[in-house]
Amino acid sequence: MINYFNGMAKKGSRILVGLICTETGAQNYVTQINKINTGKKIELKKYCPSLRKHTIHKSREKLK
Repeated sequence: MINYFNGMAKKGSRILVGLICTETGAQNYVTQINKINTGKKIELKKYCPSLRKHTIHKSREKLK
């Protein structure tokens, strides 16, 4: 029996989340998180194009 490896990793338990600016409420970014390793919502300091400065962005649950 021969095992063929196609070179592509499986997604597993990664989900898409949107990052929403806390000051404007606009969704500016989309990223993937591993829901096993990341238990709570993430907060990142990202650039907000409408305000033209860096602000805190919080994750919004599952996108499709």
